[in-house]
Amino acid sequence: MAGFEHTTIVGVGLIGGSLGLALKERGLAEEVVGVGYRDSTLKQAEERGAVDRWTLDMAEGVAEADVVVICTPVGLVAEKAAEALPAMKRGSVLTDVASTKAAITTKIEAMLPEGIAFVPAHPMAGSEKRGVENAQADLFDGARCILTPTGRTPAEALATVREMWQGVGASVETLDIHEHDRIVAEISHLPHLVAPAIINAVHESSLPYAATGMKDTTRIAASDVKLWIDIFKDNRDNILNALAQFGDELAALRHALENNDWATLADTLEDAHRRREQIS
Repeated sequence: MAGFEHTTIVGVGLIGGSLGLALKERGLAEEVVGVGYRDSTLKQAEERGAVDRWTLDMAEGVAEADVVVICTPVGLVAEKAAEALPAMKRGSVLTDVASTKAAITTKIEAMLPEGIAFVPAHPMAGSEKRGVENAQADLFDGARCILTPTGRTPAEALATVREMWQGVGASVETLDIHEHDRIVAEISHLPHLVAPAIINAVHESSLPYAATGMKDTTRIAASDVKLWIDIFKDNRDNILNALAQFGDELAALRHALENNDWATLADTLEDAHRRREQIS
């Protein structure tokens, strides 16, 4: 078997639960252990088949793991790593699923014990919904998973994490850690600020008339607030740059409308149409 036959998932929610389901349903792991702080959630994960067993005790949960995957919100990743690392066996691999990488990686690499590797990872799949009740074994099918190794990432550990994500259906690639954070600020974090801004710009009395266009554009405004505040904190500078770019685009649209510059407006919309078609 691969180097992740004994996998521990810390935080068995939507992403962690989906990973557990995919590993079990595809026969990729001999045992999946769930670790969390709420027994009701972990029992539900076991009932759904996302984990074989579970515990509230971090040391117990990670002691025999080949790979430990931290699937908590961004704000808890380093904290949970600090709890897990002292109990992990030599030769094991720690990885994560956070959508920001640089700050988290710096913190975790500073606390790595001898003989344990850390591979930063970001599976780009998910939903505005949360919880193991929404987990799906096919969540990662066709999704992109980005690995952001550093100079301290052993090649063997990188290969193990790559194989795990490929095994559950993801298309895996590597990026420089800072380039990753710049990209996700533009294509993920910016939309999660813009969608609430659009909703808040509409008179509340107009909302009952919203149809497909408005619903599609603002779907992610229903995402978990605390989770996204942590992400915004962690990737603040890149998000500010993305917001500045977006502000320039809004200013250009306003200028074209104010000056009845329909040719420029049409060119802008055509360019947007062309760019949108690049997204499969």
